[in-house]
Amino acid sequence: MMRTLPMGAALLAASLFHIPPADAREVWHATRDLVPGDLLRPQDIDPAEPRRDHAGLIDAAEDIIGQEVKRRIRSGAAIPARDIGERALVRASQPVRVFWKEGGMTLEMQGKALESGAMGNEIRIHNPGSGRTIRALVVAEGTAEIQAAP
Repeated sequence: MMRTLPMGAALLAASLFHIPPADAREVWHATRDLVPGDLLRPQDIDPAEPRRDHAGLIDAAEDIIGQEVKRRIRSGAAIPARDIGERALVRASQPVRVFWKEGGMTLEMQGKALESGAMGNEIRIHNPGSGRTIRALVVAEGTAEIQAAP
């Protein structure tokens, strides 16, 4: 059997467990115009209340410092998570050192990155020797490793 509370009791219970709206929290805003490729530093951001509720805004400093800007962000604008990401260690159309290791043997070649990638990302690389496209894991600045088959 279901019981219902009188309207006054329901309102009292709701007010006791009030959760502030999302726009009551402070989120990070740009202190200057940010362009793709910029790395976010503490002086580039400032906490402030957002002008309107917007999903995906960042409220923790550790989630933003050191990240790379992916899209232009104007000074004073809130910084959405979709506009920043891990710093790319390999950039599209740039040379990349590619290696493959198995046992005690290592093979190495120079390729051309077909897409950008951060640490741990799998990217496509053009092999100029064979004309083929290979996939490799970004392991360092300008370096990717071909994973051995299981």
